[in-house]
Amino acid sequence: MPQLNLTLTLDLSDDEAAAAADTLGCNPADLAQHFQPYAPAALREYVEMLAGQAMTSVTDLRERRLVAILMALPAADFPTDERIARLFNLTSAQGRALLRATLSRHRNRLKGVMEAAARRFIAACQGQPGAEREARFPNAVVIEMLNGQLAAANSPRAPIRRKPGTFDTYVVANGAYNELQALYR
Repeated sequence: MPQLNLTLTLDLSDDEAAAAADTLGCNPADLAQHFQPYAPAALREYVEMLAGQAMTSVTDLRERRLVAILMALPAADFPTDERIARLFNLTSAQGRALLRATLSRHRNRLKGVMEAAARRFIAACQGQPGAEREARFPNAVVIEMLNGQLAAANSPRAPIRRKPGTFDTYVVANGAYNELQALYR
């Protein structure tokens, strides 16, 4: 399989640089470093277009872009719901819906990405052995996926639930935590 080693220079206006930096959460001077993981995703889209793999709708295009982004980003950088919404200029609810649909339709391609996100959540769990654990985690769709797996377990477990009064802190029952650890060793 041919490998292409590409180097390019991209000229941006000050307004474009400021807007992109705001979306990516960095300074305009650091854009090259922050754009790096997205470049293969963008080029992949052009390769698919030039190879005749037609897009049938805007939804398909967004899903393909999101798949390429998720696969290009390091596992530790799994985007938050809000980041996905900002990348695609969507509302938070639309960003979550896009991620949900993408994970459902492309689950085989994204299996490794989602397993890494699940492991990251498990590693974030804090608490005493045998007791409930808490974890801050910024992606509600990953929590939904984990709850689906807990519901389908041989011995269904209590779902992961949001801690009252918080936006991104979750409570995990001991049995659910043990089940997740067994699933993602």
